[in-house]
Amino acid sequence: MPDPLETELKTYEQNKQKLLLDEGKFVLIHGDQILGVYETYEDALKLGYEKCKLEPFLVKQIQVLEQVHYFTRDLPSGCRT
Repeated sequence: MPDPLETELKTYEQNKQKLLLDEGKFVLIHGDQILGVYETYEDALKLGYEKCKLEPFLVKQIQVLEQVHYFTRDLPSGCRT
């Protein structure tokens, strides 16, 4: 079974050079189709739900350099809920 959004991420990477003309905006991808580029995340997300319903889709900010976020479960013993 493929990873969720694997096709959409591959489509983004294959089209990244062209998409960089709209750097900072948000691309909406469903499967191997680019459905549009939008000014805001909210606009792309709204249209994603309208066009794709409950099928998987990707909204991604177009950036030359991807930000990497690190998360850990290694919390100090004083941080418990």
